[in-house]
Amino acid sequence: MPSEPLKQPQGPVLLDRIVKSECQRVAVLGLHAHAGTRTVLASLVRELHRRQWPFAVTSAPRTPLESESEAEATTRLAVPAGTVLATARSPEQEGEAGLELMEMTDVETGRGPVGIYRVAEGGEVDVQGPDEPEAMEVLLRRLGTVSGGLVFVDGSWERRAFAAPGVTDGLVLALAPGLSATPERSAAAVRYLVEMFTVEPCDEAARVVWEETASGGAAVLLDDRGRPLGLLPPGLADPVQAMRGADGTPVATVVLPHGLNDEFMVSLVRSKFRCQLVVRDATRINIAPIYFKAWFKGGGKIRVVRRTHVVAVATNPMNQSGPDADPPKFRQAVAEAVPGLPVHDVVLETGEEPRKPIWKFWE
Repeated sequence: MPSEPLKQPQGPVLLDRIVKSECQRVAVLGLHAHAGTRTVLASLVRELHRRQWPFAVTSAPRTPLESESEAEATTRLAVPAGTVLATARSPEQEGEAGLELMEMTDVETGRGPVGIYRVAEGGEVDVQGPDEPEAMEVLLRRLGTVSGGLVFVDGSWERRAFAAPGVTDGLVLALAPGLSATPERSAAAVRYLVEMFTVEPCDEAARVVWEETASGGAAVLLDDRGRPLGLLPPGLADPVQAMRGADGTPVATVVLPHGLNDEFMVSLVRSKFRCQLVVRDATRINIAPIYFKAWFKGGGKIRVVRRTHVVAVATNPMNQSGPDADPPKFRQAVAEAVPGLPVHDVVLETGEEPRKPIWKFWE
């Protein structure tokens, strides 16, 4: 029996936002467990198939929860014939039908080498790409060349380096009510995450210092004219005491090669000292919202060498740890929390009922 024609989306959908952004390699980043990245990726695949556009997909490895198996740590995705994807396959999977090998890569993973495949027959596929961001960047660029279209990669917050600028050039943030205790608090919490991902780029002096010293792993202290004052000794219990040059000149900027964490920020926030902290990009900021806000409120700054391009936010009203949210109300609450960004519910905008984790839309 032939399937019903696909419903035409009403208004701009998430894919339209991505096309308008001119991003070619797009990360779908889940802000917490069960954020809905697989549904977002499936929706993008569906819309690309509907428009008959070329595309490619892969997935960053997910950090398994204690209750998860290795299989559950991958992205299982329904894809139509003709899809180009990159995935690692174990030796026992090599004989499975449905994927035609286009080329093998030099990337090795715990599940086996990563190959680029074309889907011969529509169906469900386990997709897992490399763990290292450098390997992911090379792979995504190659997928763009092989497919001739947009490239998408999804993954989890725990391993968010795959979404760093340079690896990808655009970012979709995905969240569900489980981000916080209630849908309302989840909507409020995403405001902080968007603020974190949209911090401003640093000045040229700090950028040059970061590029020159990051590989050495040392934090560099700069004065207000961007001149080096020395290095920040590692492992300090209270870094505030070291925030002056040998001649007493106060530090204006600290260039950090490894990023920010709570341990480093606590003493800074509790002191009256304020300066500019520079990290590579927003994926290297790993501090609690209370410290982030307190630092800026007190006059401190956080800047990035490479700015992240947040294209949109995608909401998922399904809650794995409590009652589901009302889909339109949850999307609206998030939209009000981040008024500068488009917010999409990919199921609502395509008129699909009921919500399905897998859509066999190619039949």
